[in-house]
Amino acid sequence: MHDIDLNTGHLTPDNRQLLELLHHRDHLHLIDPERYLPILRPCRVKVLLVTDGGLDFSMGGFGLRTFVETLRTTPGFHVRFDITVAHINNVSDDAVMAGMPGIVRSIKQFKFDDPSHFTPSMYDQAWLFGIATSYARGISPGGTPYPSNRLGDAELRALSEFMNGGGGLFATGDHGALGVCLNGSIPRARSMRLWGDTSPDNALNEVSMTGPRRNDTNRIGPSAGSQFNDQSDVVPQPISPKMYQRWTGLWRYSYPHPLLCGPRGVIRVLPDHPHEGQCVLPTNNNQSSTFAGYTIVEYPPGVGGSARPLPEVIATSSVLAGTTSGGKQPTQAHTFGAIGAYDGHRAGAGRVVTEATWHHYVNINLVGDAGAPAGDPKRLGFLATPAGQAHFEEIKSYNRNVAMWLSRPALITCMQRRICWGLLWHDRVMEAVMTNPEIYLRDVTLHTLYDIGHHARDVLGIYAGRCQSRRLALDLLTPFLARQFLFPLDPWIPLPERPPRRPEPDPVPWFNLEPLLDSAVGGALVALREAFPDPDMRDKASDLAIDKAILRGVKTAVEHSLRSISATNKEFNSLLAKPKAVVVRRVKRGKKKR
Repeated sequence: MHDIDLNTGHLTPDNRQLLELLHHRDHLHLIDPERYLPILRPCRVKVLLVTDGGLDFSMGGFGLRTFVETLRTTPGFHVRFDITVAHINNVSDDAVMAGMPGIVRSIKQFKFDDPSHFTPSMYDQAWLFGIATSYARGISPGGTPYPSNRLGDAELRALSEFMNGGGGLFATGDHGALGVCLNGSIPRARSMRLWGDTSPDNALNEVSMTGPRRNDTNRIGPSAGSQFNDQSDVVPQPISPKMYQRWTGLWRYSYPHPLLCGPRGVIRVLPDHPHEGQCVLPTNNNQSSTFAGYTIVEYPPGVGGSARPLPEVIATSSVLAGTTSGGKQPTQAHTFGAIGAYDGHRAGAGRVVTEATWHHYVNINLVGDAGAPAGDPKRLGFLATPAGQAHFEEIKSYNRNVAMWLSRPALITCMQRRICWGLLWHDRVMEAVMTNPEIYLRDVTLHTLYDIGHHARDVLGIYAGRCQSRRLALDLLTPFLARQFLFPLDPWIPLPERPPRRPEPDPVPWFNLEPLLDSAVGGALVALREAFPDPDMRDKASDLAIDKAILRGVKTAVEHSLRSISATNKEFNSLLAKPKAVVVRRVKRGKKKR
């Protein structure tokens, strides 16, 4: 939703009233889009948020409530998050948002081995924000004492079954060993991030609090000098996303990981902090562990004989030389892993995301330091200026991307159905290419399918991002095209390893397959429109009926596209088979006759 300034003094009373109506419309469009669009009921994703120690879900400095509100107010018509908040300790009601709007359940003294709190199928994703380095949790439901430095074996079994069953996991701590109790023993998360020091020597330790090699991402803001609470100003840290490149035709294109692709383009900022943890690449990909009789492989092989997916560091942070952050040793310049991601869906398991620190999520780094002097902009954080608010929107887009990406495969398919249905009735798509209710898939030309899909993907890219637009088209195409055919189109498919040396240079990719993406989306929408010509038919639009229509439309679009590609290929082959004298036109040089 775009904020509208209601304090514009030059407006007439009538126009001011109209502006207020627009503001109210935007608010309703966010919380109740069904008033304006004949949408289907949004997919419901069950999210568990867990923390421990001095972190909670209040509005305090180390509270996570701002982040919770980001998830709770996710815009769009395709998804809503049902949020459960939990704390390992016996905390106050406010610390677990008891009774707050949008909170399904609040749990104190949370245990992963308590079936009333957690089972492998109870939630779709779990976000774990750890700070504690020791636990005193008493006796488990199984009658054995909980460990003092990690979760219990029965808890780790429940989480392992949850991940292997498709549940998504987010895990983070802070510098040093902060968060090791909650996250340091969980398979996959334990090897995608450091949960302890990199060296016993403070001068070399990259996850220390004070050493010169610490991961200090603070950037100097409006205040003079390098101060600790620069983490609460309007200046974020820049991050460097990993870019995935492909050739299509003669054009090279690149995308970040889908987590870092927003409506405004590539997301390149996070909140800053004077001492962060660090995401890393695993060193032992073949290890397995057994918890309470259940064995889990750290990184299982890919499905269908595909390459085994492995974690990636999808963004790095940078440390500037000479940052003191209010009295610390001057830093030495270096870079480190800020975000890690594992696409477990390619292995039939859940996805995992890790981050360098939960300071990217707590109130003091987002909406300001309540201890700052009255009138100091650092009391408001990113809300203090329009530029800060723009950065905040980027950060919120990233948070919401993570929540959608971690969802189970069936829920991602559900979101795609809702997106296709919503695009079908978007005013631009209807007006531009689908005003004729008698449009039938059998009569539509490939050019029309392409045109429809192009408009629809452009609409989706504006509010959801170009990565989401591309991902939708790719997922529609995947059932119909061989993996090798998808390589030029899908920048996120791991490419097969090449031999060290190639006898010939890589051939120039003359053919541009990009129109396939738009044509697939166009085919899906035309088939949907044919199956459901009236928006009031949404009550009859079951998941099975929608899937049947979409598959029929994409299949037709692919068939049209492959015939067109084949015809073009034959035309060029025929041309190249002719004698060189016919193909290459000879131009005589010389003076022109007057």
